[in-house]
Amino acid sequence: MPFSEEARPARVMLVGFDGATLELIHAWAEAGLLPTFQRLMAQGAHGPLRSTMPPVTPAAWSTLATGMNPGKHGLFDFYARRKGSYETEVVNASHRRGASLWRLLSQAGKRVMVFNVPATYPPERVNGLMVSGLLTPADAADADWPPGLLQALKGAVPDFSFYPPGIFSRGQDEAFLDEILAWDRRTLQATEFLLARQPCDFCFSVFIGIDIASHFLWRAMATQGASAPADEPRLRQRLAGAIQEVYCQADAILARLLELAGEGAQVIVVSDHGFGPLDRYMHINSWLQKRGYLKFKRTPLGLAKILAYNLGITPLSVLEWTRRLGLGGQVQQTASQRNAWLKSVVKLVFLSLADVDWSRTTAYSAGYGGPIFVNLKGREPQGIVEPGAGYEALLERLIADLRALRHPETGEPFVGEIYRPGDLYHGPYAHLAPDLLFLPRDWRDQAYGVHDFASNRWLEPSPDRSGTHRMEGIFFMHGPGVHPGAVVEGSSLEDVAPTVLALMGVPIPKNMDGRVLSEALSQERLAGLSITYGEAEEALAGASQASEMSEQDERLIRDRLDALGYGG
Repeated sequence: MPFSEEARPARVMLVGFDGATLELIHAWAEAGLLPTFQRLMAQGAHGPLRSTMPPVTPAAWSTLATGMNPGKHGLFDFYARRKGSYETEVVNASHRRGASLWRLLSQAGKRVMVFNVPATYPPERVNGLMVSGLLTPADAADADWPPGLLQALKGAVPDFSFYPPGIFSRGQDEAFLDEILAWDRRTLQATEFLLARQPCDFCFSVFIGIDIASHFLWRAMATQGASAPADEPRLRQRLAGAIQEVYCQADAILARLLELAGEGAQVIVVSDHGFGPLDRYMHINSWLQKRGYLKFKRTPLGLAKILAYNLGITPLSVLEWTRRLGLGGQVQQTASQRNAWLKSVVKLVFLSLADVDWSRTTAYSAGYGGPIFVNLKGREPQGIVEPGAGYEALLERLIADLRALRHPETGEPFVGEIYRPGDLYHGPYAHLAPDLLFLPRDWRDQAYGVHDFASNRWLEPSPDRSGTHRMEGIFFMHGPGVHPGAVVEGSSLEDVAPTVLALMGVPIPKNMDGRVLSEALSQERLAGLSITYGEAEEALAGASQASEMSEQDERLIRDRLDALGYGG
């Protein structure tokens, strides 16, 4: 029995399916393809779960972990700006402030098991077991607590990895799908190993396969496998149902986890965001350069790069030509090999932020969700925009230019909502947020700020990825006292941690932004809960063992993120 028999008042299993989308689950459950999810809808409560804005993996899972908005926990993106530099660094748990759910449970004497949650490296010294997840250095020896746990896990699951073993390559769609399915199966094997190792009161395991499949195989679903040759009907049919196949396996995984949890456990199933189609990237730095906010150095090498850029010789155009010539696969044996080759060429031949003349630049983008930062005097190392009136005037001009932007295909306004930090975040770390964030009106377009000047056009078709994040993830709750068939509306990631703490009889810190999702529970169950609130705890996650990441580890993680489409 993986859970502690004497645990009271509740045992909780939290399951994460990164990127899972309620619309797809509803459709496929109704068709009888997802019997476990269908069972949870009938016997338990469910509904949409609102993500962070923007819906980016590290920020989202950190919000779930802490019950706080990014302005309080400090993670906004895959990348954070390095202090005193225009360069970025990959975020990890040592960037996160605030007490995590598993830290609070450990302090309350609860035994926990936490596995494969993104942005949890370095792991915390919990009362139980912990192995970190995505954004862990691939060869890290300190990704576990207690020490030696990861080595034992790899002995039990020899092919275990924090990242999928391959990367997407056109023409290799089926092999890519098989790797994703195998990766999630190994995650289940690892979860079973950890649950069998010692009893626990709370466990949390995250599966990433749905997210990766949705990023790269959405077009195959939408076009009924049209990327496969017309004379291969079996392959076309499989690619058309590729994402569905990953969801069906997730349903089977969930059935096994419910079996492991046992009848008396509360099981909560969540995702950090949803998914939908992606057609085009808006290259923010290219747009800023065209509007005069960003200027290049006028050195001889810089002028040569500018000439190539103006002629359309860019990383994206070269990538497309290599594919047309059948050379694209030659540099895709592994993520590390591909990116080492590409990045050395990119830095030498193409424009990057290293070619920006900061003495004449007022705004730039650096991050996955297309954030815009002001080159602010006193904050940026070579800032030129005066704080106060100068800063406000620049933001007003940027907002006006974004509002005036028209979609080149439709002529309609391109930009929907535009946000300043105070519109989205509150807390002691809100100042780390971008100065502007915006959403394209059509979510099939995505703002992108990680590849510097990948194209000389501000809007380009996405070269590989055909799906991207949406604001609504999933929430399911099943177990004793859950209101059968209840539909939970208006829930968000902030609500998960306080709900778990309430179920387990642990005080909820007063600085949590979320609420207890009481509408998911019966009146009898609610009456039996003792919901209390305690003082806020300010802590760096994993601070007791955080160490500066090596340059090699940083590069390898960036390579992995680049292969997954999150830039580098």
